Amino acid sequence: MNRPRRSFSEAVRVRAGNGDWRWLWRAADQTLRLRLGIPRGPLYATLALTYRCNYRCFHCDLPERPDPVPDARALIHRLQSLAERGILAVGVTGGEPLLHPAIGEVLREGRQLGLMMHVNTNGSRVTRAHVLQLLEEQVHSLNISVDGGNARTHDELRGVPGSFDEIERTVREVLRQRGSRKTPRLGLVMALTQRNLGEVREFVALAKRWEVDGAGFLPHHPFVADQERLSGWEEADLRTALESLVGEVDNSPAYLERIPGFLAGEATPSNCSAPQSHVAIDPSGTRYPCVPLMTLGRAGVPWQDRGPLSTPVGAKDREEVCRRCWWNCHRELDLSLGLLRPALGSG
Repeated sequence: MNRPRRSFSEAVRVRAGNGDWRWLWRAADQTLRLRLGIPRGPLYATLALTYRCNYRCFHCDLPERPDPVPDARALIHRLQSLAERGILAVGVTGGEPLLHPAIGEVLREGRQLGLMMHVNTNGSRVTRAHVLQLLEEQVHSLNISVDGGNARTHDELRGVPGSFDEIERTVREVLRQRGSRKTPRLGLVMALTQRNLGEVREFVALAKRWEVDGAGFLPHHPFVADQERLSGWEEADLRTALESLVGEVDNSPAYLERIPGFLAGEATPSNCSAPQSHVAIDPSGTRYPCVPLMTLGRAGVPWQDRGPLSTPVGAKDREEVCRRCWWNCHRELDLSLGLLRPALGSG
């Protein structure tokens, strides 16, 4: 079995340290069923609070979409329904989720329901009040997007001058307020593209200098934003760089190994477990099998308070999306469970 993504192992250690044996038993039961192909409710969910964002990243059109902005009551209702149907963890995202006025209520409800709560943010709106809120609501982890090893590259890709420096201030404030506590786990995530692939080592050095808990990579996806494929020498250079970082980043070795080929245009296995292990919910309440399909607005079904959460993926989506997808949270789970091993050598 592939060495799992580091954040997966740390989540288990945190729950064990808290004596949450019921949560651990449920997680073990559901992952075993998933590996054996026995139907069971999804393990985790992604809940998008809003498409609003104060960034204008070159690879993202979410801020340009109509944004229904669900109120606190609707979001809490969705959380309650997810918990009732066996979800163990929820990742809160956007747009920029901290722009939603009900973010605090959502995190509080998640904690009270016994869910492991995670927040994805661009790091620009994490004020001192937000940090205290994250600590009070015992958020498990916080990921901040940093798309370069230096301010010039990051600010250019994110479309906001000064955003890199703002993230550094956010990191300092989170670590200061957290003190000796281990939560929220603070990680940096770099979206790899042809424009920043030469900075992977610099990015990891930056994470160490900032003293965060982890750093990881996610490749840009062609169905999210047009981009040129890596040339042969670019692919080789990136492969060498990523190989040198095995053990220093959150990503598993098997996940890192596949990134260069993916960015060079190599197809990926279509046998992803996301439709069984995951559910993604957009601000309107539409339900999707995974984050990529939610981003594309494909394979969505209206929200329902009852019935199965799993959503099937059709043959067209498997060919056009799944075969060009190397999304970190979904693929890392499959790799850690050994679900992709037979297909990893195929093109």
